[in-house]
Amino acid sequence: MVVRYRLPPGGTHPLTDVIGTLEQLEPTVVVRTADDRVVEVDRGDVVRLKALGPKPVRRSGTGSDDCRGS
Repeated sequence: MVVRYRLPPGGTHPLTDVIGTLEQLEPTVVVRTADDRVVEVDRGDVVRLKALGPKPVRRSGTGSDDCRGS
């Protein structure tokens, strides 16, 4: 899940994103990140919620096992 939300005025950027697992929608939006941080956002500051697909599997190496030279 990606949550885009407004930051307090006066900063260098008006918005930021947090990526993680959505744990709660009300009364605040709560997201747990991959490094186990918990981010709480007031619902009124949320600009967009977007579901992400499953995390891709990373494979080591550069080819399949079927393509080994003899």
